[in-house]
Amino acid sequence: MDLLTLFSANLLLLLIFAISFQAMSLRVTPSLHWRSWATANALLAGALVCFAFERVLPSIVAYLLPNTLLLLGFGFHLYAARVLARLPNKMSDVFAPAFAYMLVGLLAYVLSNATLAYVGGNVIFTILCVATIFAYTSKNFHGQISVIGLVLAFFFLAAVGGLRIYHGLAGDAPAGPGMINDMMQDLHLMSAMLFVSLTGAFSTALSFEQVALRHKEAARRDPLTGAYNRRELQARLDDLLHPPSKKTFGLVNFDLDHFKQVNDRFGHLAGDAALVKVVAAAKGQLRKDDCFARLGGEEFAVLLPDISRENAAKVADRLRECIADLRFDFAPPDFRVTASAGIYHGDGNELEMEDLLQVVDESLYRSKRNGRNCVTFAAPLTSET
Repeated sequence: MDLLTLFSANLLLLLIFAISFQAMSLRVTPSLHWRSWATANALLAGALVCFAFERVLPSIVAYLLPNTLLLLGFGFHLYAARVLARLPNKMSDVFAPAFAYMLVGLLAYVLSNATLAYVGGNVIFTILCVATIFAYTSKNFHGQISVIGLVLAFFFLAAVGGLRIYHGLAGDAPAGPGMINDMMQDLHLMSAMLFVSLTGAFSTALSFEQVALRHKEAARRDPLTGAYNRRELQARLDDLLHPPSKKTFGLVNFDLDHFKQVNDRFGHLAGDAALVKVVAAAKGQLRKDDCFARLGGEEFAVLLPDISRENAAKVADRLRECIADLRFDFAPPDFRVTASAGIYHGDGNELEMEDLLQVVDESLYRSKRNGRNCVTFAAPLTSET
């Protein structure tokens, strides 16, 4: 390709992705990373135009403007990555690399030292690429395939940046300002086109992959409390029963005692707040792999995989105690919410889920008949005796 075609292709791709990302920010939530990607591509398009015309720009503008726009664009790329990764983010971090280069560029202009601008700009550029790679390799992206393409794209640019730093230190920097070496323009522009294509495609794929994961997670959760729902609990229980794991597990059903009185006395909003607080307190008593679910109303269940009978009983009683110890802003200090629980422990022994759920429910109602605010073990099922 001739030089004009390469410039035009890069500019067209950048503008298409900038417009597309901005349009998606109006329709798809959360929108901040879409706007950041759109801004990044628009700034890179501006930088490309400046690089194309740098020979006709005043010297100080040629030293400062193209690379400042370039580094601002990559600052927004890093910002978008950290937004998606749910990492701490500050807008000042976006502008800091460009500001640092402006200081280096001004010094290079004063000293008439193009090598300083070239090496300094590439050092900052490479650091931004590496930081973006770290953002995309954070734990919040684990299991998301699209992120691999973004990591490879920024790794490629980091490697190019490192090579440019070496060339600059070895005395092969361009004689004038700017990051493009006149003898390597075709290679630079082809690399840029590959990067823009990869990041545009994989950024879109990653964002929609995250939307799909959020929808999948929402389908597993109770919308009020954030606990898992009945469907998720039954799916996990089914995994333990079919085929049988032969590892013992616990299943605890508990019901908040006389909870209707909370709604009647303090209102349904207070009742919702109480449920949210109960769930938050209960989750704090459980292990990472335990499944805490809201079955409906004020009824909950906890699936405790790979646990002994003694420890399952301790967990159930700890849940009961932590609920009884809660205080609520909407109620007087002496107001209490208590819970009655039924518990099964065993390996399932090829039993059907319906039978197991029924026997746990029966043990729960025995707790209620025994005065409430207590835990009762389920009687052994027929096929386990």
